[in-house]
Amino acid sequence: MSGPASLSPAAHRLITSAVRDERVQQRYWAKVAKPQVPGYTCWPYIGSLHPKGHGRFWVGNVRTRRGPVDVCVIAHRFGFALAHGMETLDAVPVLAHACDEPSCQNPAHLIPSTWGENLEQWHRRRWSPGSPLRDTRGPGGRARAIRAALQNGEDLQSVLSAGRGVLDTNQLDLF
Repeated sequence: MSGPASLSPAAHRLITSAVRDERVQQRYWAKVAKPQVPGYTCWPYIGSLHPKGHGRFWVGNVRTRRGPVDVCVIAHRFGFALAHGMETLDAVPVLAHACDEPSCQNPAHLIPSTWGENLEQWHRRRWSPGSPLRDTRGPGGRARAIRAALQNGEDLQSVLSAGRGVLDTNQLDLF
């Protein structure tokens, strides 16, 4: 869902309908965790994950000439539409994560952006000590580790710090 131009009209109608459907909303929220970890305000997606760590949410299927086609959306875009409406989502080409956690669903962490702005912010924050962007497991590995910890009742704090490289461990901010 990267803007209305990338969706077929049928897919857009399906997603709009799904955003309004209470059963679909409940199915989405069942895949969003809100862990109680001091200082961690992300809401990780614990459903299907893209290799790069973004949640994948199936909203239904549409009929085409070739038969039914599953419509799967980036989960945080669906969550943003729940919080702000499809019209607002349609106007947003990119949703950047202020927290840099690709599986985060917290609407307060999602910032309307452009591809260029998002890339520029990524370059700025990529080198910040302790940033999730520096996780040695990569964004997908980090998201899968967080999901596994939440599903298995493991200590999330240790999973969050497990991907820190040697240079990030106990590193103090200089500024």
